[in-house]
Amino acid sequence: MATSDGVRTGPSAAEYDLRLAIKRLQQELNEATAPATVDALLAQLVAKQQELQAAEVALRGVAPAQEMVLAPTTPVRDGTQPRGLDTTGLIATVQLRMAYTPTATYHLLDPIDHPLLVCEAQNVSSVPRRIRVTSFIDGYSARVVDTGEIPPKDKATISQLPTLFPQRLRALHELTRATLNVLVEDLDGKVELQTTLPIWLLSRNSAPLAVRDPTTGNWNDLTRYLGAFVTPNAPEVMQFLRKAAKHHPDGQLVGNQDAVEPQVRAIYDALQQEAQITYVNSVVNFDPEEGAQTQRVRLPRQSLKEQQANCIDGVLLFASLLEAASLSPAILVLPQHALIGYENGAQSGDWSYIETTMINGHSFAEALDIGQRKAAVWRTQFDQSQNPAYFRLWPLRDLRTQYHVTPLE
Repeated sequence: MATSDGVRTGPSAAEYDLRLAIKRLQQELNEATAPATVDALLAQLVAKQQELQAAEVALRGVAPAQEMVLAPTTPVRDGTQPRGLDTTGLIATVQLRMAYTPTATYHLLDPIDHPLLVCEAQNVSSVPRRIRVTSFIDGYSARVVDTGEIPPKDKATISQLPTLFPQRLRALHELTRATLNVLVEDLDGKVELQTTLPIWLLSRNSAPLAVRDPTTGNWNDLTRYLGAFVTPNAPEVMQFLRKAAKHHPDGQLVGNQDAVEPQVRAIYDALQQEAQITYVNSVVNFDPEEGAQTQRVRLPRQSLKEQQANCIDGVLLFASLLEAASLSPAILVLPQHALIGYENGAQSGDWSYIETTMINGHSFAEALDIGQRKAAVWRTQFDQSQNPAYFRLWPLRDLRTQYHVTPLE
């Protein structure tokens, strides 16, 4: 849906209906364990997902352009008339790039790849200009300050990601409204731009999957940051790993020094028989106005304590145990779902996938079979379309070494 000035305000009726149909099919698929039923539901889900992708592409042309060109018209702090080009020789614009802020993994974000805001200052005068850009989230962050000199007839782009206060975030259990303050100054003492922008702070137990860029309307994929919720060094995980070792024929888990599948099976059997994890059906959550896709998650220690998990909880718990056992896990993100992957040998590139929602009541062989079926279907869709939303494989080794995604605890 778009307003008269072309700004999208929400999904169209067709998109809304498709998402409801996809959610229903995914819930049925999560509960299905018979291979024939799984195959039939996967075929229906793939068709609906393709329809949704086509609908979103068709509407991408009316994505919002919420760039804020405020310098010529915004009053300055001393109460004088707005300054124009003749006074400052500058044009400053501010773009909000993340209206929904993922507080759980915000500290891992890079200001270049995922800035909260981008300021562009253009010097239209014939002399150099020095500027200072300051931004902060009122009550929730420190101030970030950048200064720079802009040559005549040139421009500068400054990306900022204010540092959040950890103690202020601990109380964020629900989606919370906040205010972003931005100040652009000419260092000769003139205020060029001063404005406040409303943003949302996601709850601390929301794992970010994607956030919409309000400037372009496109989704920025954040699924690699699920790796932060994989916590192999948590005491509860290490303690449970010792229980899992008892389910191995040799009574020990030695990582890639031995055959991988028997060790993975031992962890699966331990989760089934000792942790007694109960699956709680849930799918991806869309926040108000669909500015973010998130999934409420439990940390692995919480899943063990509460003896329940949704699909992503189960994947994060299983990945934590595999990584703690010096094996090579991966998080496989599919449309509306996730699977745990494990590498069959050190850096072999040969992956197998398990449906963790089947831990309570189904054998390892059955969960492996269904996981392989789901992964194969979506891998085919990815190969045909090259759309990364169909198949996003995140090996923990890559997340730790290439993307520097560290455990939350």
